[in-house]
Amino acid sequence: MNQEEISQLIKEKRWSELKEGIVNLHPVDLASLLSQLEPDERKRIVKMVPHETVENLLPELPKDLLTEVILAFPARKSAQLLSELPPDEMTDVLKDLTPEIRKTVFRHFSKKDSEEARDLLKYPSDTAGGLMTTEVPLLPETLTVKEALAFMREKAKEFETIYYIYLGKKDGTLSGVVSLRDIVLALPNARLIDLGKSGVISVTPDVDQEEVARLIARYDFFALPVVDKEGKLLGMVTVDDVVDVIMDEATEDITRIGGTQPLKESYLFSSPYTLVKSRVVWLLLLFGAATVSSSIIRNFKEVLTSVVTLAFFIPLIIDTGGNTGSQSSTLMIRSMATGEIKYTHLYTIIVRELFVGTMLGLLVAAVGFILALFINVSFMVSVTVATTIIAVVIAANILGATLPLLIKKMGFDPAIVSGPLLTTIVDALGLFIYFTVARMLL
Repeated sequence: MNQEEISQLIKEKRWSELKEGIVNLHPVDLASLLSQLEPDERKRIVKMVPHETVENLLPELPKDLLTEVILAFPARKSAQLLSELPPDEMTDVLKDLTPEIRKTVFRHFSKKDSEEARDLLKYPSDTAGGLMTTEVPLLPETLTVKEALAFMREKAKEFETIYYIYLGKKDGTLSGVVSLRDIVLALPNARLIDLGKSGVISVTPDVDQEEVARLIARYDFFALPVVDKEGKLLGMVTVDDVVDVIMDEATEDITRIGGTQPLKESYLFSSPYTLVKSRVVWLLLLFGAATVSSSIIRNFKEVLTSVVTLAFFIPLIIDTGGNTGSQSSTLMIRSMATGEIKYTHLYTIIVRELFVGTMLGLLVAAVGFILALFINVSFMVSVTVATTIIAVVIAANILGATLPLLIKKMGFDPAIVSGPLLTTIVDALGLFIYFTVARMLL
């Protein structure tokens, strides 16, 4: 039974036939289905969901719906469900609950679960500490392969993943890592210290989630250990958590590139008021910035009055500048996201984009010059258009490439200077260059 058939059963209120379909529905699809229902229908269906399915369902739910589903169960049942999740997922759910509900759930936690949750909750969500799970296989480096396998057979179910076995010294300091594959293929009497790799790449809990994602992607890790300042293992960040980070960061960048604030919830769970709030600030800011362009045109009105044909090329000039700036800023933001480009490369980037902008400007200016002649404007107006295009493309190219770096250096998200904001800035600059060149040549 697929999601559409289940939706039809709910629509027809055939509750007795629903249970079988819900049991076989994937938690992600079930979360999607619940988001489309009315509160009363959700509450009824959640109570039909088997215990083991609810465990996997909770991390897939958006914040508002998560609180509603948790409230559908008695507090003791909610605490039990949460305690059976991996620590990182349990912490994510707790962070999304209201303080009152969280306090109620904590009352029914065991001492161990309560301490573990409080330890993880102290880390911000966008750091390695906020992503990590504390269920990590850490074995003494002096163990043999035979002893390690015996331990893993007994304890493996307690760990979220066993891609890697981390090795520790007597004082608990992380000393190495060995893959489960290497352990399985090794001789029984071989020691872990001889199989493991030293110089383990790790992060501290305060490292930003984007850096964690970059390291896992760069080294093709399945997990990355998190250590304290003394080098003792605190936990690990698994690759599935990094996939979520990449998706969240990409969503955030895309919304900012589009000139809106990122939504805390999904679009369907956001109220019209929230959608207006996420857009209006940027819209007003861009509106204010656009008035600069109007002021430039007003200040150069005598140039436009004397050579009316200049007005024909205003859209061409500002569109060319905006497109050029968007191209270079997009390339730069992507390179920064992958760690390829840093602020120390600023001088190299300026020189490089100056050359690239000049080449692009000459090519586009040639087309603009021919176009101007083709529509029977004067030779000097054609020269003015071509000269302006060269200058605008060079300026937009350099601005688009350097502004993200400068904004990042100031501690802001570089995505805010791409898209509408950069286009508005380049529009005003393009008009200023255009009319200045026209005044000089005409």
